[in-house]
Amino acid sequence: MSTVNFIQSFLQRKGGYVVFSSYFAKLITFIIAVYIIRFIPKAEYGFIVYASTIISFIAPFKGLGIHQGLLRFGSISKSQQLKKYYLNQTLKKGLLYTLLIIGALCAITPLLSSNMEDAFLYIILLSFQLVSLLLLEIIKIYSRLIHLNKLYSNITIYNNIFLLIGVIGATYLWGALGYIVSLISIPTIYSLFLIFKLRLLNYNKNLTAPESNKSFLSYGFYMSLGGMLSQLLYAVDVILIGNLIKDAEIIAQYKTSNIIPFSLLILPVAILTNDFVKITNEADKDKRSIWHYYLNYLKIMSVICLGILGTFYFFSQEILLIFGKEYSNDNNLMFIFSVGVVGALLFRIPLGNILSAIGWPKINALFSVIVLLINIVAGYYCVINYGVMGAAYTTVFLMWFSGILSLFALLKFLKTE
Repeated sequence: MSTVNFIQSFLQRKGGYVVFSSYFAKLITFIIAVYIIRFIPKAEYGFIVYASTIISFIAPFKGLGIHQGLLRFGSISKSQQLKKYYLNQTLKKGLLYTLLIIGALCAITPLLSSNMEDAFLYIILLSFQLVSLLLLEIIKIYSRLIHLNKLYSNITIYNNIFLLIGVIGATYLWGALGYIVSLISIPTIYSLFLIFKLRLLNYNKNLTAPESNKSFLSYGFYMSLGGMLSQLLYAVDVILIGNLIKDAEIIAQYKTSNIIPFSLLILPVAILTNDFVKITNEADKDKRSIWHYYLNYLKIMSVICLGILGTFYFFSQEILLIFGKEYSNDNNLMFIFSVGVVGALLFRIPLGNILSAIGWPKINALFSVIVLLINIVAGYYCVINYGVMGAAYTTVFLMWFSGILSLFALLKFLKTE
């Protein structure tokens, strides 16, 4: 398939809507971040960043990953009724597992906040965000399963519009607490509205799934384990800085420097989100088509990456002024992060998603364990000896290293009979 045909095929699957909605969501997230950074004191923002980093690490494991099983087994199912059955089972069990996770998280919060005591309340409150994230994610997955990528996009867009309005209003009235509460309540209310509007609870209760609960949960567990451990790549550095340097303002500066570069990671996520079901269906039929798919992706993304590196090399200091003058001196952290982002755009994210689509979640989990161990050991050493710059260099190296591991795994898959 030529690059032109690749793009045309992607657009026919409503991929343009998915990419637009994903970047729209990132734009709203960016606007909210700028507003919060300017409205909330720097130290208090640092505590929120610390708390949200912990939650973002746990978030892939919400519902013990059962929603990932919905995506995998729903993709290969030909029955619309069965897909809806999977949806309802995922809702019931996912909510139960998520509440158990929240309880466990609340129990260990005193330990997690021992070196940053003011983050205690934020960790407790933000833990309930796992419920809203799970509900919305399940609904969006179902829309992909029934090939309504435009509906998926609309859900993303409207949720973020409501979130923007709610966050600005609540933060203006109640400060940081209003910001936290709006993050939890707005997606939850919108998700409940969608569940009833789309009549998602109406399904054939007499159906029996051809897959065992064990295989369903096993796939989701390993997918989420890999996702959770993978998320640590973006969390270990902040946690180490918080516990070793113990300065909320330094955390705020570090986080601010990577907000814009890391927001670009949504592009491969959007592309693979749109095509996940397609890749899953082709995995057993035509392995070479998956390799050609990746090569076409690589051609397009390589050009984009050159533009990213050039932009952050020449304009990073000017870009940081968006957040205020106190954030403008970051010792070139933003450009350093952009180098890591290129590795993630070319290898880490697309290949990780492809491995999940072909049914290799255990490999992703294994790679994530390897990267996590390196991250903890190298990150600790580098933060102790080089401060935030050491943390940044460790993160960038691992963004490339993990991507190369995934590339070797895909090549191995292509050689298997």
